[in-house]
Amino acid sequence: MTYSDVIDFLFNSINSYQNKGSQAIRPGLNNITSLCDHLNNPQNSYKIVHVGGTNGKGSSSYGISNICIENKLSVGLFTSPHIYDFRERIQVNGKPVDKAFIIDFVKSNKKIIDKISPSFFELTTAMAFKYFQQKSVDLAVIEVGLGGRLDSTNIVNSDVVLITNIGFDHQEILGDSLDDIAKEKAGIIKEKSIFIKGERQDEIDHIFFENKQKHLKSWESLKVKTLKKDIETREFEINFKKMKFRLNVSNPTNYYKKNIPGIIVASYHILKIFNKDINSNSFNGINKAHEVNKIMSRWDVISKKPLIIADGCHNKPSFEIVIEEINTYKFSNVFFIIGGMKEKNWSEICKILPHQYNYIITQPNNERALSTDKFKKQFDKNKLNYISFSSFQTSMNYCKKNAKKNDLIFIGGSLFMLS
Repeated sequence: MTYSDVIDFLFNSINSYQNKGSQAIRPGLNNITSLCDHLNNPQNSYKIVHVGGTNGKGSSSYGISNICIENKLSVGLFTSPHIYDFRERIQVNGKPVDKAFIIDFVKSNKKIIDKISPSFFELTTAMAFKYFQQKSVDLAVIEVGLGGRLDSTNIVNSDVVLITNIGFDHQEILGDSLDDIAKEKAGIIKEKSIFIKGERQDEIDHIFFENKQKHLKSWESLKVKTLKKDIETREFEINFKKMKFRLNVSNPTNYYKKNIPGIIVASYHILKIFNKDINSNSFNGINKAHEVNKIMSRWDVISKKPLIIADGCHNKPSFEIVIEEINTYKFSNVFFIIGGMKEKNWSEICKILPHQYNYIITQPNNERALSTDKFKKQFDKNKLNYISFSSFQTSMNYCKKNAKKNDLIFIGGSLFMLS
């Protein structure tokens, strides 16, 4: 098998959430348990940070890994989905998984794959665990795929658990109330793990902290102050554990600011576990100049002339904070290229879309994508200004032709479209 053969097999021969949505999800941990038993449970070979939540999981996972790499730890990073290349999902010290390993993993485990028919995410989770063992990492930063309690990653015995925040997303799987969603997300907290809640949410935090007095609340001991900000960077002053230091980060958004406490506190406790000396320089890994791993499509400035920014906002909470961010700048016009998956709550998302934006509706190249015709109905209902094109490239060409000097071209709605 070539690498292309293996990638084709992974995406087209087994159930993939990317292609099938919730139909690809296998409730329960039986398959991942069988796979990892077959592999002699590689996930028990290293320390683990488990990162869950509704928004900010990926950015937080990247931030923690960058800090730990800067502190001379060997770090595995498992995230999803990828933007350009499958190998983005599995990294060690900023380098993507070897193609030869992927080929060998699928070939050598074909018998059990045929026997238990794991989903795409189950198989890639096991692949990541094994790769990290082979590379002898000190630490693996593992991002939850979906939910928590029944997510394939939840067979790990985590040392540190970070839950970023809770919002409405994937209600068809996780439940219709914030309490229900929080209970599913809380399922990753293990008895012996240090738990950190990255963002304070008074209405649901009791679900995480009841009978967990030994666990930690990040907001009690860390303060974040903005010193300066532009469209590409933001400088913070951090007060934490009698330390005062500055960070200049490559994501200037308010939503990334909300991730900072969780990233710093989780990293602090991991560094303590490894008996690292901790001082005001210990967190330099998330400075723009020190980043080893750079997450893509989170307020990603991909062009300045014209100004084009891409962000993977895909649910109501993430749209709210991205719109808030756009509106902090004084653009003459905003051309918003939008498209997404049909299971998202577009009736609610469209209610909060600003009427002054110019929307360009397009359809991502994915069988789960919401059709432009159904999108149009929601935009008509909310009296939003739009045009539509069948392809992303045509949409982009239209925006480039019409955008002027002080305009913004923004791309959002789905990481799958951005890929």
